[in-house]
Amino acid sequence: MDTQIDLAKYLLAFIQGLKEAGVSQAVISPGSRSTPLAIMLHRDPAITTYLDVDERSAAFFGLGLTKVNQQPVALVCTSGSAAANYYPAICEAEATNQPLIVLTTDRPAELQGVGAPQAMDQVNLYASHVKKMVQLALPEASATMLAYAHWQAFATTSQALIKPKGPVQINLPFREPLLPADPTLITSQKLQPIQRLAPQRQVELAPLKALFEQPGLIIVGEERSKQEAQLLMRLAAKLNWPLLGDPLTNLGDHEQNIAYLHQADLIFQAKVPTPAVILRFGRLPVTKPVMQWLTKQTCPTILVEDGSQMKDQLHQANYLIDSSVANFLAGINDLNLTPIKDDWKQKWQNYQRLAEAVVQEHVAKLPWGHSAVAALLGQQLKRQNLFLANSNSIRLVDRLSVAEDQTVQIYGNRGVNGIDGLNSTVAGITTASQRATTLLIGDLAFFHDMNGLAMIKRYQLPVTVVLLNNNGGGIFAFLSQSQLPQAEFTALFGTPQDLNFKKVAELYDFKYHRPQSPAEFVKLLNQPGQHLIEIIDDQQAPVKAWQAMVKDYQGRMAEHHAD
Repeated sequence: MDTQIDLAKYLLAFIQGLKEAGVSQAVISPGSRSTPLAIMLHRDPAITTYLDVDERSAAFFGLGLTKVNQQPVALVCTSGSAAANYYPAICEAEATNQPLIVLTTDRPAELQGVGAPQAMDQVNLYASHVKKMVQLALPEASATMLAYAHWQAFATTSQALIKPKGPVQINLPFREPLLPADPTLITSQKLQPIQRLAPQRQVELAPLKALFEQPGLIIVGEERSKQEAQLLMRLAAKLNWPLLGDPLTNLGDHEQNIAYLHQADLIFQAKVPTPAVILRFGRLPVTKPVMQWLTKQTCPTILVEDGSQMKDQLHQANYLIDSSVANFLAGINDLNLTPIKDDWKQKWQNYQRLAEAVVQEHVAKLPWGHSAVAALLGQQLKRQNLFLANSNSIRLVDRLSVAEDQTVQIYGNRGVNGIDGLNSTVAGITTASQRATTLLIGDLAFFHDMNGLAMIKRYQLPVTVVLLNNNGGGIFAFLSQSQLPQAEFTALFGTPQDLNFKKVAELYDFKYHRPQSPAEFVKLLNQPGQHLIEIIDDQQAPVKAWQAMVKDYQGRMAEHHAD
């Protein structure tokens, strides 16, 4: 009994440290070795716990929880290969700066390397993909060890929250017996509370004032909140510069006085004006022609990152600034700039209007299919989240959507751009935001994480899946692999699965729909409950539609420059 009391005291101190550092949610995957930690977290009234039997899904569910408010979320799993299943989500969390607190439980030292079941080396399991890894000592209840457990939980979680944020791992070994004493029977433990004060950083931009008084271009990458998007639009208005970003930047509900290049993928298919300076926020957007254009620019480039990581894949940045968007805008407001003339912004607005007109004209003539869905979706959704899966889904919306409703918050997993865990991430986002979510996803990505649908079913989450089914890897039809002989392309890249998604919907209690027109499709959106809307299309159809738009736009731009 003393061992069980010591175990409970130790974990109470550890969990107190987690809570003081900001942890209020934990995603638990069932297992034996994690029993004491799972029980103590589940019984803590200040911790909301979620249960997911699949560790890979659980980790992406936790990732979705963190995306909404950037608060730390704990993951708890048993020993052995369970922890390895967290790896894909940890890689995504590292790349997108999400504070996952990975609590792997373990066999004690005497059971390591001797052939004991469900034992493997879990120390530094995630290598450089976590900001910090801590191997805890076995539980003891001395005053020194209680303070130790409390401090390690607080300090390691705090490390996850220091910018740039990111995942951390704490490995907790436990000996049997694994059932802790009832925490309500434990007398109060006097541990000094810990507080961490976040530093306030002032941004000094005076040395760059002359650059901000020249014609420039703002390029925004990575997922942005609505608040950040509003600040970026204010910055564009202040500088009188155009700005561009992909759908995840949430810049779509732009103000009239902003030159927002919503059709950048089309605009940069032809010649554009040359700026005197480029101001970038975060990594590059999904738009490939923008990246290709940037490689040819020689003007000064300013890269702004909140928690400097120097993520400049083009190696072109001349000035690296560690700042939040809010602090950067405050620094600009302090400069008393001479504004750029309106004609610079108007040139870009003219390109945007032409590109938008081309898209709208072509979309209006498209047969019902994936391109038409992407063009409609952002405008038709109201007061909810939109999650864009990788591959074709985000690219089609980036190219074909002309605006999004201002009440829609857009998310995605663009850190390492994988197709794993997307359904589970959506479940986490829906849970944390307490808003309905629509997921636009291809059939392969959807199939890859069908286990994630179990969390949507378990917690009855309001999720609508818009499934772009082209029976395989349609993204490769846009890429150079499409030049391979048809049989080889189909076997290696087209990869048809021939799945019956109506049966998938039945398995997870989703309402199944297969609309045959835009009008039918629109009626199915913004509905309560769980829905699977399947849209079947040929892999080549979006390619042909996009190629026609590019050709039309380039032709009109050639005429414009000739004039």
